[in-house]
Amino acid sequence: MKKLTKNSSEEDLENVKAGDTIKDDTGKQGEVAAVEILNRKSEKQYYYKLKNDGTILVIK
Repeated sequence: MKKLTKNSSEEDLENVKAGDTIKDDTGKQGEVAAVEILNRKSEKQYYYKLKNDGTILVIK
């Protein structure tokens, strides 16, 4: 299981792929179904859609 937080490196965030099991710092966890990375002005938003329901968002 990979733990993802806003302090995770960009390399760690970009290496997450479908099928990986992840957890955030609020306790939400699950298997990744899809990954979407958006560039917004000076930040990157990492959306991890979970298989069972829900999304984990990490903003860098």
